[in-house]
Amino acid sequence: MIGTNQKKIRCGALKGVIGDTVNCEIYANRPSPCRSFSASFEDGEPDDRCDRARNGHGLKPLVPADWAQK
Repeated sequence: MIGTNQKKIRCGALKGVIGDTVNCEIYANRPSPCRSFSASFEDGEPDDRCDRARNGHGLKPLVPADWAQK
């Protein structure tokens, strides 16, 4: 959870550029706080915590179309 106790939170396992392409380097082995945090509409439902986190980085909330197969 390195990086999550700083004023501007950024997990040490998050690689890439927020707003562009980002991935979690430890996704399969991520800790329980990450497992309990769902991305909005990942499971078909909105998630207010995800929306607030994205807003904190200047990103728009996710919408169902963001999960459409490309």
